[in-house]
Amino acid sequence: MVKAVLVDIEGTVAPVSFVKDVLFPYSKEKMDDFIEKNWDKPYVQEVLKQVEEMEGRKLSPKELSAVLKSWIDQDRKVAPLKDIQGYIWKEGFDEGSVKSPIYEDAYRKLKEWKEKGYRLFVYSSGSVQAQKLFFSNTEKGNLLDLFDGFFDTKIGGKKDKNSYLKIAQTIGVKPEQVVFLSDNPDEVKAAAESEMVVYRVVRPEDADWIRDFPYPQISSFDEVEL
Repeated sequence: MVKAVLVDIEGTVAPVSFVKDVLFPYSKEKMDDFIEKNWDKPYVQEVLKQVEEMEGRKLSPKELSAVLKSWIDQDRKVAPLKDIQGYIWKEGFDEGSVKSPIYEDAYRKLKEWKEKGYRLFVYSSGSVQAQKLFFSNTEKGNLLDLFDGFFDTKIGGKKDKNSYLKIAQTIGVKPEQVVFLSDNPDEVKAAAESEMVVYRVVRPEDADWIRDFPYPQISSFDEVEL
């Protein structure tokens, strides 16, 4: 019996293009000024500490910014980059200059599932802070109340089945009681290996159908059976 739904964001709930074409360039553009302006803040110093450990050297504000911007170009999915991007995006969302797009079917079904008593969770490579910003500033309004929890890569990589086992344990259900939705085939496989129920979401503008894929592929949340 399904008790919870776990969703990815990019390519699943929202277009990949929003993150790639809007959020990433925005964080890169604002990186220098943000780090310089907030250099002494504890959260920036924590990011600095993590990046210095990963780089194996001390970094000035300009060097830290240069490293982080290069990681954006490389699409590195590492915690300190995701954290600093979350802080930068918050400024943009707070100013009202950025709104998150949501696929209509995803919005409709998430609301329906919540009303039916299913617990809803998010698992994304973006930081929990960034996830909350995304869902609190959507074109449909503030959707935070739909969700019971958020997970990022601090719980583990999205292509590692152990991450999904940890999530199930954290929310207090068996893996087979969780439905996981993602556009990424490797994430779908990893979740399936943990015994979660899985669907690969194939949005025409973001992904292609995979022939002989061993798990269900859908183009809309309307096709999910709980």
